[in-house]
Amino acid sequence: MSKFVVFLLIVVTFLTGCQKNVKPSENIQPEPEVAMTPVIPDSDVSNQSEQITHTKPEQQEKSTPEQKAPTKFQKLTQHLIQQGKQALSEQRLLTPVEDNANLYFQAALGRDPGNFQAIQGIAAIVDTYTQWAWQAARNRDYNKAERYLDSARSVNPGDPMIVEMASRVSDLKAKRQQAAKADKNQAKSEAVPNIAKEGQYFLPKTLFSLSDDEIIAKIQPIIDEVAKTDRPIAIYWPNDKEARLIYQIINSRVPEFRVRAMTYHRADYMVELQKD
Repeated sequence: MSKFVVFLLIVVTFLTGCQKNVKPSENIQPEPEVAMTPVIPDSDVSNQSEQITHTKPEQQEKSTPEQKAPTKFQKLTQHLIQQGKQALSEQRLLTPVEDNANLYFQAALGRDPGNFQAIQGIAAIVDTYTQWAWQAARNRDYNKAERYLDSARSVNPGDPMIVEMASRVSDLKAKRQQAAKADKNQAKSEAVPNIAKEGQYFLPKTLFSLSDDEIIAKIQPIIDEVAKTDRPIAIYWPNDKEARLIYQIINSRVPEFRVRAMTYHRADYMVELQKD
């Protein structure tokens, strides 16, 4: 055998031995990776699950705060207010002594200072009394009006509505007294006829509400005296237009001469013959 053949046999033998010891690469499958999970004691498992639950609020329904039930203190205060409202609706404002709106609202306010419903109830009592006072004043019963205002003051003396209503009642009373005094003076002046001095002629205030014949009859004595004496006249009348009309009537009925006259804006309702 040649050297080449010997060498070739050696190489083939060597490769055959290597193939028996090496697995084919296409048959090798990669092993799957296994995630390492830490071992957790049983006591920690529940804690961890709770933590996980709290860290995922989207998986939990949002809890709503529970409304607190009213306390006995609050219940009693509200009961007093309800009793006050009932008494107010029945107009038991200050009486009877043991069962009235003011009693209940004041008690509620004493237990709970600043309670809006109690303050509102007390204001409603004051408002009722002030309205009654105004109605009594309009009916000219000022004593009753003052009693109502005193009742309002006993409920809440610092309420500005009381001061305002007291002022309104006082103003109304004063105006009516002034008007009554003026009416009395007017009635007195009308009851006692004016005593005319020589040459003075008083005419009625309602002269021009009379008929034409009645107006001439009232003015005729003046016409006659002016025609006889030819004396100038002074007309004292509050209405200028009516004063000029009086002059025109007198002058038109004295054809012998033009009557001389002066008019004065005064409420004497009089024509006076002047001295030359």
